[in-house]
Amino acid sequence: MTDPGPNVRKVHIVCDFDDTLTTTNVARGLLTEYAPHDRLAEIRDRYVSGEISFRVYQEQAFDLAGRSVTQLSERAVANASIRPLARETYEFVRKAGGTFAIASAGLDFYIGPVLKKAGLDRAEINCGRVVSDPAQSPPFRYDYPSAEKSCKGDWVTCKCEVIRRLKRDDVEIEVIFIGDGQLSDTCAAANAADTVFATGKLLDYCVKNDIEVTGFDEDFEPVIEYVTKVRGGKNVRKRRSIEQ
Repeated sequence: MTDPGPNVRKVHIVCDFDDTLTTTNVARGLLTEYAPHDRLAEIRDRYVSGEISFRVYQEQAFDLAGRSVTQLSERAVANASIRPLARETYEFVRKAGGTFAIASAGLDFYIGPVLKKAGLDRAEINCGRVVSDPAQSPPFRYDYPSAEKSCKGDWVTCKCEVIRRLKRDDVEIEVIFIGDGQLSDTCAAANAADTVFATGKLLDYCVKNDIEVTGFDEDFEPVIEYVTKVRGGKNVRKRRSIEQ
């Protein structure tokens, strides 16, 4: 990786996956295609009502799909696409000495292959894992290396902790969060990130709660414009303390 030099400000990016890096929700697409709709709706209702956590919902939902990890991975790669300028943003940040990290409540068997196909295979991945044999049909065995017991929600990945770890590694670096959701994404935006780029429900949340935010829609143009300025040494936003 190229050293950006002493006069260049480095950034890390922590980016949500479904509906943020990708143009659609890859997990939802797989479940809609393969899981029985009536049983999937029952599980979703239990999650929405608070009866089960997101982690349990996701496990039960994918176990309903009746397809092996290999089959699901191949289908995800065939259907998924990343937002325009996402790869350029990834490459720009890495060449400047920063980290581009995925922080997702999703699962590795579809996130990893989609990233590889898109040329983002060196991105750091924080998500849930399926540890079953790839050829095995459900039920799967799951592992959660990016979860935190102290996290208020059972979100598979604590996005706040991903951000704070990157800050601990280099206290002078700025950490940008990019997301779209209203649960784990809002926590990261409100409590951990230095700079926030948002779309969808996260953008609405930030505006409503007076959290400084830059919106984006179809592509990552606002993000790459910002990191270009930062790399030139312009600190356009005061960073938060890592203790927050």
